[in-house]
Amino acid sequence: MANQDYFADIAMTQHPLGSTDKEVVPADWKPEPFAASDRSFPYDRCRVAQERSDEERLSEYKEGLAALRRQYAPFMENHMPGVKAPETLELKQFRFRYLKEHEVFSQRDEAADWEDVTIPDYRGPVGKWKAYYRTRFMTRELGEQEHGVLQFQCVDYKAVIYVDGCYVGAHEGLFAPFAFDISDFLRNAPGEHELIIQVENDFSILGEGNIDGDKIYAATGPGWDDPQVGWHHCPAGAGVFGRVTVEYRPAIYITDIFARPDIDRDHVELRVGVMNYTPDFPEDFQLQVLIAPRNFREAYQVTYEHAMKVIGAGKNEFRYRIPMKEYRLWTPEMPYLYGINCTITKDGKTVTQGTEHFGMRKFVSDETTQPKGKFFFNNKPIVLRGANEMGHLQQCVMTGDLDQLADDILIAKLCNMNYYRLTQRPVQREIYDYMDMLGMMNQTDLPLFSFLRRPQVCEAVRQAAEMEHLLRSHPSAVFVTFINEPVCIRRTDDPNSKYSKRYEIKAQRNILRDEMEAFFVAARKMIYVENPDRVIKNVEGDYDPPTSEGMPDFHCYTMWYSNHGVPIGKLYRGYLPPVKEGWMIGCGEYGAEGLDNENIMRERYPKEWLACNEKGEWYPTKIIRAQTNGVQGDWYPEQRTLADWVRESQKHQARATTMMTDAFRRRADVLNHTALHLLIDAWPSGWMKTIVGCDRMPKKAFYAYADSLVPLRVNLRSDRNYLYGGETYQVEAWGLNDTADDQTVTVTATVTVDGKAAGSYSGTFTVEAANVLCAGTIPVQVPGVTAPAAIHVDAVMEKEDGTIASCERLELFAYPAHADMTAGASPVAVLGEKAEQYAALLGY
Repeated sequence: MANQDYFADIAMTQHPLGSTDKEVVPADWKPEPFAASDRSFPYDRCRVAQERSDEERLSEYKEGLAALRRQYAPFMENHMPGVKAPETLELKQFRFRYLKEHEVFSQRDEAADWEDVTIPDYRGPVGKWKAYYRTRFMTRELGEQEHGVLQFQCVDYKAVIYVDGCYVGAHEGLFAPFAFDISDFLRNAPGEHELIIQVENDFSILGEGNIDGDKIYAATGPGWDDPQVGWHHCPAGAGVFGRVTVEYRPAIYITDIFARPDIDRDHVELRVGVMNYTPDFPEDFQLQVLIAPRNFREAYQVTYEHAMKVIGAGKNEFRYRIPMKEYRLWTPEMPYLYGINCTITKDGKTVTQGTEHFGMRKFVSDETTQPKGKFFFNNKPIVLRGANEMGHLQQCVMTGDLDQLADDILIAKLCNMNYYRLTQRPVQREIYDYMDMLGMMNQTDLPLFSFLRRPQVCEAVRQAAEMEHLLRSHPSAVFVTFINEPVCIRRTDDPNSKYSKRYEIKAQRNILRDEMEAFFVAARKMIYVENPDRVIKNVEGDYDPPTSEGMPDFHCYTMWYSNHGVPIGKLYRGYLPPVKEGWMIGCGEYGAEGLDNENIMRERYPKEWLACNEKGEWYPTKIIRAQTNGVQGDWYPEQRTLADWVRESQKHQARATTMMTDAFRRRADVLNHTALHLLIDAWPSGWMKTIVGCDRMPKKAFYAYADSLVPLRVNLRSDRNYLYGGETYQVEAWGLNDTADDQTVTVTATVTVDGKAAGSYSGTFTVEAANVLCAGTIPVQVPGVTAPAAIHVDAVMEKEDGTIASCERLELFAYPAHADMTAGASPVAVLGEKAEQYAALLGY
């Protein structure tokens, strides 16, 4: 655990010996060659995206984003009639101070060093500390049937609440809303009151070095503006980073509404949460429900009434089944939302009102298929292609920049993504709301990484229920996970107990793998109580497989941490790492580091990070937690200047993104969701595996990823880049179909040698929905060249209506065969005196 780069350390973890998992091998593809064709597509007609200049691509990026804003603007409208919300006082201005060691609660310490802060506030340091957020607020007199409630959107990590010097309550966790009734304080003394929020931070269970704590936190948060620690999203800071309000609520109050859609039976199960703040059991209320289009205009509406005979003291949940007819489905392309207005009346007078939205959609992991776990969306097969998110969306909410929040979701759509992995923690409600409106499916993780401390098992189960309660109303939220990259801690009598000595110190402090499986069962049951329809994947990136229930997942950084997961040669050929047999598979993380764009580095980095050595050379070791200078040696030559490092690191990142994404897409027969690590950075240098900088300017890998994720496309695969005169080589042609429908297409491929046509071939085939097909091979007949020659295979995929779905260029090189070659002998390239000529051809 002494290794400063914990993530590289994890990547070197060995797969446990004796595992029952099986390597996923490529199918036995034996495609027939395409037939010769008299059609051809000159390169200038099927020009591929990678050949456009950086300036052209950036212009397309800006124009595409503007077009998406216009396209989705109508879906961000709200046409529901308003409801009466409770009178609310938002508390934003606080004073802050860290507590001294061993200091106990002190209501007022005017001599202390207080700092003025504005909520939301998130800060360091990492580790154990306590602090006060203190404010004073004025309240009016409460009505007879009125209660004052202190509402918190989220506090990281433990919050202990005091009003007027008295303890009110406490909450543990970094993401869930919570509230306390403070009516007694407001009723007895209307006027000015004091609120103190005692925030307690701790080391996370994952830990820092050899030090760990009880904080249920993985390796992702909003970060803070500090280049030494806060820019990197892994440090576990703390603070009050959600809204704090005082709400004047009626004694009978609607706290939450959940519409559970069923598109197979054309109804919604409506759950209405009602809080009774009195100790009584009042009777004879009436519930009135209105369901109507929220973000589109249509006369359709549903009304429903029901008598609520008794409302018990405390929390109640009422359930109703309401028919829906001729409704519009929620889809990523057309994210139609419905609104629900609920009104509770007594004797004809309104007591309380609440509102919520929902989408009519269905997302399942079907365990009756072979292999099990195929995803279906609205009863059609679907493949999820996306990226991880680490902090930038949360920062948008915290700074109030909701236009940027919308743009960040649209940037993902522009990249042909259809889902975000909200990595290793739930996020603020606003993020889910915007994903609902903009049609971006998402995965949410419980904030656990590698380990779970024994005294925190019950707390983790409780937080799993809180997570689902936060998510369940959102159609964009499609599945959840419980832990990221668990490592091997097994019982000593377990045949798989050979775990790395790096984690031996953890064995005495954390639950073992069989106990973790019991935690998964308990957490699943709690989620079922909140929402029986939730799709669950126990583990993200399983380093200690297999999990006993549900689909497996692996992480793969084979073009960064060399050979991680599976060597790149095997991955490119079609192999996948060992996973549980008989299941569809996910890959929740893959990618490579590419340094920030040069303008970010020069404008935002501390000056000492940009300093050159006495020889005028610059190295990425200056950047805190950058991995480039320690890992790049396996992939590209060492550079000497900042500009060169940026250029070469981004070139490698783009190449890795293309090779790995294409390889994963060619295994859509078993791989149903993949997520690049990562899309957008929240801070300069925050986590440079991102393909878009914190200024929302793309790196080269963004365009590479967008090109690879075109939903319906042709893909050319070759095990060789170098051919020799006189041989015939077969290039594989694949049809990649991430759409929800079977696609019949025609692929025409033109082969040119040094710009001269050398053959044209064509094939027509059908690719199943959300699947892949190796459709045929394209014969490349190499002429007897006397000098190095460039060979291009240009393939165009046409739909049945004649429109071009995609195109792709594969570039190969031909070398002269040795003059003394005999028939059937292996070709030998001519080197020696012509080596410089060949090197120039290859760009060295």
